[in-house]
Amino acid sequence: MKWKKWSAVLTGIAVGFMTVFVMASANADTDDSAKGNEVKEVVGFEGSHAPVWRLKAGNPLLIGGYGDNFNYNGSQVLPMLGKAKVIVDTERDGGAMVVKVKGTINPESGKTYTGDITIHYSIAKGGPAFREGGVADFIYLHGDTKQGPPVMPKVRSFLAAWGTADVYINGDLVYKGLDGHMMYTERSRDPDTKAIYNRDRSGFYSHKDPANGSIVDPNGRELHFVAHSMEKDKENFPPHTVWIHLNFEDVSDLSAGGVDCGCGPGCATLQNCTCGPNCGCPKDGKGGCGCSVGCNTGCAKGGACPLPRPLGT
Repeated sequence: MKWKKWSAVLTGIAVGFMTVFVMASANADTDDSAKGNEVKEVVGFEGSHAPVWRLKAGNPLLIGGYGDNFNYNGSQVLPMLGKAKVIVDTERDGGAMVVKVKGTINPESGKTYTGDITIHYSIAKGGPAFREGGVADFIYLHGDTKQGPPVMPKVRSFLAAWGTADVYINGDLVYKGLDGHMMYTERSRDPDTKAIYNRDRSGFYSHKDPANGSIVDPNGRELHFVAHSMEKDKENFPPHTVWIHLNFEDVSDLSAGGVDCGCGPGCATLQNCTCGPNCGCPKDGKGGCGCSVGCNTGCAKGGACPLPRPLGT
């Protein structure tokens, strides 16, 4: 939660972004997140982290498809190829994320796409209190928390963000401005069966019984991304016409490192940027690599760095 964050906020920190990051915003993952069903006081847990988070992830899983996009029994959870990157600033409620995967998806009735799938997420500021302005950390989500719909068991979310998502298939924009949501959580899906279980593992979790859920590994981590329309489709779960749901099983938090920190304005590729104590960012902050996320404050000698923005694909 914002008031529990690590207090050492670097002044003049710039948040430049890499070519591929995935983020999302979801106003409502299902109809269960109706107005009046959300708590006004944020339910969170103790935690600390620098304001800027930087995650990278691999080993993606496609969770179900049209008809059932949460697939609690794990029978339609399929491996894909790909990666995701996230850079967000919990103080500024800014950032960007991109997911890139390869495979086949069935996001809506009668439509299947195969190939290179890229999702660009942008943060939407505002929303209910638990979103903490657009990017939240150290909060509980889903289950019986009334912080998000009960599509998953109650889960510790170390980082979460909401916004919009644009989906490209083989380079073509297929879906623009979908609702999106990203969560970095403890592990809820069994790594072997890919299922989400109820409390005593006698059956599978159900959104109809949100208090009866379990977490398979509190010390494990997974990164979740969803992108969906808001148009209704009662034949789909959750009941929207378009749904894409991805989990990443291998997640690294690079926030504290001095390597591969990200690019500022003017950078064409990540490789053009160097970070750390001797980073080569320009002093005027107006071109070249500018200032990068996670860089030593010496990178910002020329003044304030620009706000976060994505840099191409």
